[in-house]
Amino acid sequence: MIKSYRTFLDIRRADRPAAEYREPTEQEWDEFQKHFELRKVALGTCGRPYGTPCAHEHACVRCPMLRVDPQQRRLGDRIEEARANGWLGEVQELQISLEAARNKLASLDRLTRNRTPVTLGTPIIPGAY
Repeated sequence: MIKSYRTFLDIRRADRPAAEYREPTEQEWDEFQKHFELRKVALGTCGRPYGTPCAHEHACVRCPMLRVDPQQRRLGDRIEEARANGWLGEVQELQISLEAARNKLASLDRLTRNRTPVTLGTPIIPGAY
């Protein structure tokens, strides 16, 4: 299986234009780094792939691509501020966002609790030695 996969990779790489294997220009590298800076949002980091636009416009907490920063657990404070100022539409939207954030944080908590390493062993490739 490993030999077949390596053969597949060699064939795919041979089919790709050689220009794709060149060093990026300074401008290309800057653009690449800026993409990741723009992915930082109030509640964490957007996980969308490089070069793809955001389709959700300011609804990050409801987006499945948001990776919540565990330090950002104070969305409830924003709801209280909205309530105090009579921004009822904002209260409703923030409550929906809070529920989505709680679900994401619960998922994050499950991931951090259930981190048990799995030993797969070392693969033995017949005829490789």
